[in-house]
Amino acid sequence: MLVGVGAIGSEVARRAVEARMRVVAVREHPERGREFLGEIEHASPAAEVEVVGFEAFNEALVAADFVVLAAPVTFKTRGLMNRERLARMKPDAYLVNVARGALVDEAALAEALAALRLGGAALDVFEKEPLPADSPLWEQPEVLITPHSASLSAGIWERQYELFSENLRRFAAGEPLVGLVDKGRGY
Repeated sequence: MLVGVGAIGSEVARRAVEARMRVVAVREHPERGREFLGEIEHASPAAEVEVVGFEAFNEALVAADFVVLAAPVTFKTRGLMNRERLARMKPDAYLVNVARGALVDEAALAEALAALRLGGAALDVFEKEPLPADSPLWEQPEVLITPHSASLSAGIWERQYELFSENLRRFAAGEPLVGLVDKGRGY
């Protein structure tokens, strides 16, 4: 299961499909999933991809082997993976968070892992960064902790420079900027 299909989520989905995994993508506006599905199906015609809305999240969560969080922090996603939702996951399922720390209740996650109610977790982001030294997540052998580096990729600095340069040009010309964050929506 994939929560969020922006740039990161779409890339995760593409790679999952290449690995012959079935992908259930959860997004706030599933009706906009046609474009996402088309890109994946064009690249891999045999792909099993479904886009659902948040109303189907709990149901899809029960069947997921991997839950990858790649969504922004919004009213709907803050605390998304709470105690109740973690309890819905299969005991051999894995949680992967490359989005924002606020999406996961870290105390509830640590409890679920300690009680062996989850297979494991890969965490690149935390509510407080760096992850405090006294966090019980450090002691969990089934947790992979990375230092908020999942966004690093080949060409990232070039893309950042191009975006900055384009926005500087637009600003000077009195044109609308690109890539603005809508603080009301959270992304």
